[in-house]
Amino acid sequence: MAQDKSLAIIGCGLVGQSWAIVFSTAKFHVRIFDNMTEKLEDGLASIKRKMEELEEKGCLRGSMSAAEALTFIKATPSMEQCVAGASYVQECVFENIKLKRSVFEDAEKYASKDVILASSTGNIFPSRLSEGMKLKDRIIVSHPINPPHLVPLVEIIAAPWTDPTVVTQARTILEDAGQVPIVAKKETAGFIMCRIQHTITAECFKLIRDDVISVADLDKLIPHGLGLRYAFMGALETCYLNANGMKDFCSMYADPLYELQKQSGPPIMFEGSPLEKIQEELEQQIPLDKIEQRREWRDRKLAELYKLKNKAEN
Repeated sequence: MAQDKSLAIIGCGLVGQSWAIVFSTAKFHVRIFDNMTEKLEDGLASIKRKMEELEEKGCLRGSMSAAEALTFIKATPSMEQCVAGASYVQECVFENIKLKRSVFEDAEKYASKDVILASSTGNIFPSRLSEGMKLKDRIIVSHPINPPHLVPLVEIIAAPWTDPTVVTQARTILEDAGQVPIVAKKETAGFIMCRIQHTITAECFKLIRDDVISVADLDKLIPHGLGLRYAFMGALETCYLNANGMKDFCSMYADPLYELQKQSGPPIMFEGSPLEKIQEELEQQIPLDKIEQRREWRDRKLAELYKLKNKAEN
């Protein structure tokens, strides 16, 4: 299956557009479908614009020009024409289980029996998505960090009944496309990514609730501190290098870190006065009517970092 570079994308919103860039720049033949014709047309125009901007900055993936990569993307007028004959289908519709299940029910009418049906969902278990489906052993979650054409990590989560070869084949396809897949051994709330990410978010809420630090200063912690290390190594390797191995690190810090976890207190809802304070201070920095410009700034910086990391690692 890794040699078959014909795949389908369902949904031409921001996530679908980004996946189209990922796969087309890796020379996969991409068919993309959206049941809203206007959204499909606007999405294709957005894909073209983004790829040309990346090319101009020298950050476009692969060896092709934007114009060449765009020839690998074809809009299709129906679900059947999109998924028929595809080896891999990436679903990218709204985060609604009824909608996603209806998309898979429609897709499996036309898909081959050995297709991989992957959802971009960030919080719906694959067992809930696939239960009762005809091709339920072919359905997985393939959850990216947005936008996937600039942030390569993708987490693959399988249902208990998923064919193990589907996970292996999906990993290979994603690696061939230049992504960095990780595989969860079982379903867990928040998957892997959100479990780590929002543990940090929760601690931020607690620090604001307890009036320990300002929002502005707290948000310097990652980009000017921890994030610089984490851009090149994981949290566990960071600990490992900060001592003479992980056992040495834990011999020094296990007790105080355990106490720290207890002092941090029980789970916190993302609401109330901490939410109001965070919203107010962030809105002063980034007015809501300027948020799209800030997203564009984020994507430019991600593109530059992606280019730098590839140069450093190669």
